[in-house]
Amino acid sequence: MAVTEEPWRTWPEEGRTAQPERPPRWYMRRELHLLVGIAVAVLTVLFAGQRATADARAQLDARLVQAGAGADAALVGIEAEQLNVVRAVEFTQGVAQALANRDGPALNRLVTPLQANSNVPMVDVVEPDGRVLLAVRAKGAPAPVASRKGLKALQLSLAGAHGVRGGRLSEVVIYRSGPTLLTVGPLVLAGRPVGAVLAMTPLADVLGRIAEEVGVELTAYDSLGDPIATTARFDPKPIEPVVAQTLIGGGAIVTRYDWADHREKLGRLVVDHQPDAVLGAALEDDTNVTGRIVSIYVALGLLCTALLLGTFWARVALARRRAGP
Repeated sequence: MAVTEEPWRTWPEEGRTAQPERPPRWYMRRELHLLVGIAVAVLTVLFAGQRATADARAQLDARLVQAGAGADAALVGIEAEQLNVVRAVEFTQGVAQALANRDGPALNRLVTPLQANSNVPMVDVVEPDGRVLLAVRAKGAPAPVASRKGLKALQLSLAGAHGVRGGRLSEVVIYRSGPTLLTVGPLVLAGRPVGAVLAMTPLADVLGRIAEEVGVELTAYDSLGDPIATTARFDPKPIEPVVAQTLIGGGAIVTRYDWADHREKLGRLVVDHQPDAVLGAALEDDTNVTGRIVSIYVALGLLCTALLLGTFWARVALARRRAGP
């Protein structure tokens, strides 16, 4: 050190080497801050997309469950229509007598107008042994058959003619023409059942009519899990027999994908207040598209925010440089 006239002041000697600048701490590096920012942005985009997908899927599931309940309720209405036809035939004077006399023309004159004034496409009048004496069909309905012999519902109806319900019952039956919703009631003459009337609608038509009301794809499965009728444009996958029987027995609703990305809720198909089959309600699951769109929106928002902040920082830095030290 050089001593000046004022000993308390000293000046650094010329030629003194400057101390090297210490490198910044690792947590102060710009590269680290940039990587952390990018990671936070990516995680934000992913989280937003997944949350949007989960919310959309929850809404889809709720819609399918509601549609399944609506389908069961609509089925009750169709059962009521068939029951009205059965009761109308039962209480029409002369029908039971014409059946006992095997008078086909008289039956045709009495029963055909009742079927024509209803929404039921198929009405059969049968003898106790199942022989079909009269078959009335709407346009496009399956062709008549000569006999319904062996139909369990027919025997139950005749046996319960004097029961609380008067022998009237509904169920899903499998004919050669396909699965059918059947409502049957006995025809009684002088206290003795002389036959029965069958009001029927193909199950595919029933599901098609209900599907228009609830706005989903509907599929009915038998107790073995095989699809028996559907409104879908594809063949749904069968259900495991154990799962089908559990559902019919009152098990919890099952969720699955029955084909590609069609999400399906499986529950009970209730006919005449009894579980008779499995009902599936399905819709195409496009919730991933919703998630991707939300992710894109969030990414664009973050990118625009970063550009605005970067532009602001650049203007501040430029202004400081112009202002000088």
